[in-house]
Amino acid sequence: MTAHFHFAPPGRALSGLVRRHQIIRLRFGTSGDETLAPIKPYWPRPAAALAFYMRDPEILWSAREAKPRVKARAVVIGQPTTLTWRQGGGDFSVYQIEFEPGALYRLIGLSLDEITDHDIDAEAVFPRSFTSLIREIEDTEDPAVMIAAAESYLERLWDARSGDPLAVDQIANVLLRHPGASLDRLATRQGLAPRQVRRDFARRMGVSPKLFARVARFDALIRQRNARPDQDWLEAALNAGYYDDHHLRRDFRLFTGISPSAFQLLEAQSPERRFGYRET
Repeated sequence: MTAHFHFAPPGRALSGLVRRHQIIRLRFGTSGDETLAPIKPYWPRPAAALAFYMRDPEILWSAREAKPRVKARAVVIGQPTTLTWRQGGGDFSVYQIEFEPGALYRLIGLSLDEITDHDIDAEAVFPRSFTSLIREIEDTEDPAVMIAAAESYLERLWDARSGDPLAVDQIANVLLRHPGASLDRLATRQGLAPRQVRRDFARRMGVSPKLFARVARFDALIRQRNARPDQDWLEAALNAGYYDDHHLRRDFRLFTGISPSAFQLLEAQSPERRFGYRET
């Protein structure tokens, strides 16, 4: 079994549009149970994304979908708010581009509340030239070449469609770092009415400001707990901005449908854990 994890910030031209590039390659054995990648419980994260599956496809299912389905070779991923279950093949490779708040909306013009908790075939969203980008990414094993090809494509598209980010996107960025911040105060600082912020926020981020902040806090909690598994859940929760154990369990019910301890047992079986990697 072999694994490769590659993470990179965006180039200067895409700063403010792309949050980070993430490339993961997991190759399992050729015989017995090792040919099957473990199933990964994928918790909600505060980001829309573009993902390419260069080798074996990824199968996804959730409580909101009646049966498992195979993702397209490149997908646009809306803001997730619920746990999904994902499984790759024996040779799994994904290149995911996470966007800054509001950036994907500005890039493709699609109202993100139409794809909350869903993904759609990226070839149906981007111009026809996008197919050439998929081929470039599939034809190389070099992460630097993949990133250069994607950034070149996104820069050209951005130059044709770019505009200054709205104040709503700036509010979302604050909520990423400070999920407990008051929306009314943030709106006032930007000279906006809270009602307007809520309306524009859903279109640009896919969810309400309150739900986006809760997802951001929950994501921070899971990553902190992965970074410090010696912490108990309550300590990690208080550090992440939760008030008490009830507050913590309420969000676990909302986002995963299971308890913190049950989620911990499942997440410990994630495919990357076989290679000694934790998402932090």
